[in-house]
Amino acid sequence: MICRRATATLIMLLASRGSVACRLQRTAFLKDIRVLVPQHRTGYLQISRPRPPRISLKTAYGATRCSTRAKPPLNANNCRSNIRCHAASVPAASPGSSSEAEEFTALAFFKIVGPTALALLLCNMDRICMSVAILPMAKEFGWPASVQGLVQSGFLWGYMATQMIGGSLADKYGGRLVMAYSIFWFSLASVLMPAALSSPVAAAGWTLPAVMLARGMVGLGEGVALPAMNNLVANNVPPARRSTALGGCFTGFHTGNLVGLFLSPLLLSKLGWRGLFFVFGALGLPLLAAWLAIVPKPPQPMGVQKTESPPVEPQSKIAMSPVPGEVLEKAAPPAKQATPDPHPVAKVGTLKLLSSKATWAIIVVNFVNHWGYFIYLNWMPSYFVRALGVDLRASSILSFLPWTVMAVGSTSAGLLADKLIKQGWSVTRVRKTLQTVAFLGPALALIILARSKDPRIAVACMTCALGITSLGQAGFVANMSDIAPRYAGRLFGLANTFGSFAGILGVSAVGFVVEKTGSFDPVFKLTAVMYIAATVVWNLMCTGERVFE
Repeated sequence: MICRRATATLIMLLASRGSVACRLQRTAFLKDIRVLVPQHRTGYLQISRPRPPRISLKTAYGATRCSTRAKPPLNANNCRSNIRCHAASVPAASPGSSSEAEEFTALAFFKIVGPTALALLLCNMDRICMSVAILPMAKEFGWPASVQGLVQSGFLWGYMATQMIGGSLADKYGGRLVMAYSIFWFSLASVLMPAALSSPVAAAGWTLPAVMLARGMVGLGEGVALPAMNNLVANNVPPARRSTALGGCFTGFHTGNLVGLFLSPLLLSKLGWRGLFFVFGALGLPLLAAWLAIVPKPPQPMGVQKTESPPVEPQSKIAMSPVPGEVLEKAAPPAKQATPDPHPVAKVGTLKLLSSKATWAIIVVNFVNHWGYFIYLNWMPSYFVRALGVDLRASSILSFLPWTVMAVGSTSAGLLADKLIKQGWSVTRVRKTLQTVAFLGPALALIILARSKDPRIAVACMTCALGITSLGQAGFVANMSDIAPRYAGRLFGLANTFGSFAGILGVSAVGFVVEKTGSFDPVFKLTAVMYIAATVVWNLMCTGERVFE
């Protein structure tokens, strides 16, 4: 008995030197006796005869702190190597704390951001390839500009349908699983795209409905990608590094336009438009395999721990312990009482969100932003071919520069906004200023574009329009978290639903306008007017203060 107590005391002294509560499993002197020794903070030191299982410390963000296998027998020389650290037994650090950011390693960061950026990159590649492929497809099937607009809008019907439910699915099943299904779905739909224009379908007269359905299926898969990204970043990246993570993800998102515009003409010249869809869709298979292998599964709730042996009731363990009961009572930490939340969360539904003018400011601006964005996305190569007389490969190269500037601008917008706020600007002033520049700059560029037919001026105007528009990432997009931080995901889906509808209207309208007038100038002038009107609404109704608690 004296020997056992001396050993238990030695274990307590060694464990008390750790910075976190640890759980020790090792060989005891008696085969079936478990010794329970309380620590100085939380948790217990457990000594048992059976060989302990391998248990790794998983932090709330998937980072491993330490993982060793206990080896019998226990003595003063190998005691420290047998320690198993468990974050689940320690109270969680406050969000955004320095210790939390330190625990989140660079490897864990890139396991989330890297695969997500690649997924969004392929997502936009499958989206933008139609803007290049539509030209040879229209020539083969004899589609006028109005039909081309309908075909390209087919994607947006599916994309709009999953905006509201994308966030709910990610919250319920986790962003990792939802993104995996998204990759599988839109990649399969892209591979099947040539089948929608096969000879039997054309003979039956179902070509247009079939191709619109196929593009709509791609949109259905891609509609949940951004909500899944938001869920992954929110649940796996600490607040101190969340802005950097979002910037990295959106860089991949916009880079997809660049890669798609660069590869599409090359594949078209070698494989034709059918091979283009097949190659881009087939890329989803290795990406899906890498995604499932690299992205960590959702962390277990704090305090939940898997073990190979069945749990032992505390009463039985205390009764069998050779440590005096008085020692257990003095060393055991007091049970924490559940304290009520001083700021209970009230349920805010869609109608409640729509009751605020700040919400409508975001919706109006998002509507106009998507109107212009999807016109650029779907019609820019066609504009360079039709209006400026360049060939298909040159049109893709000319379209490359504006999207490059937009990718860089999206990353820089957040840095600029944070710098202004640190200099003493109010959040409301920052949001209004950046969004005003993000719309008035493109409005001026489009007015100049409508009056010029010089390819160099056209590229410069398109580059200014897209590059300056990217400042809206720190305007209306960031404002969603300002007014409704608890409901930013729902507000994002709501605003994007209106935005997707604007894309459908804009992409379809361009086709009819170009077919009737033979010019893109009316489209540019109308878009410029919409930018100016949305700027007025934004400055009258926007606020950087929290509206929904």
